[in-house]
Amino acid sequence: MKFRQLLPFIFAFAGWISATTIIPASVERLTSESSHVLEAQAVNAWSQWNQQHSLIFTYTRFQVSRTLKGHAPAVIIVKQIGGSAAGYTQKVAGVRHWRTGDQAVLFLRPSTPVDGTLEVTGLMQGNFLVKTSAAGEKTASNGVAGVNAYNQSSRQTAVYQTHEMRLDELESRVRKAAGQ
Repeated sequence: MKFRQLLPFIFAFAGWISATTIIPASVERLTSESSHVLEAQAVNAWSQWNQQHSLIFTYTRFQVSRTLKGHAPAVIIVKQIGGSAAGYTQKVAGVRHWRTGDQAVLFLRPSTPVDGTLEVTGLMQGNFLVKTSAAGEKTASNGVAGVNAYNQSSRQTAVYQTHEMRLDELESRVRKAAGQ
């Protein structure tokens, strides 16, 4: 086979490896799989290598403004894979890092290994960034680029469909799913 004939396969494979594939989870499932669901604001973030110097993690400190499920202290630290440290950068499709001041609804569980930090449930699915429209309406969205969704019944993948809704609707669904 000539190189020209291989090009379509190379491009198809390159597109596949640059994306993360997830099994979509509803707000209700995210709630049940999370130990904490919180509304919080990012205070600061830093990245560092793990002990084995094989992965970079980004740690974000959040000020908790509201607890929708579980009990949390006023300040929490969320650990995510990827980031920049010592001149190196590791990126993971589907991981959205926060900037200082970002407001989010976070579906969280203790990180592995248990080190006192929390991790987002369902990769980006449990990270709803909160935005306020010009009219003052607050919405929350867990969408990011580079993510595919796997449909278990059809065994096919497609571009992940973002959950975007009014903040009060998201809060209501979480409280109902948490039995509150």
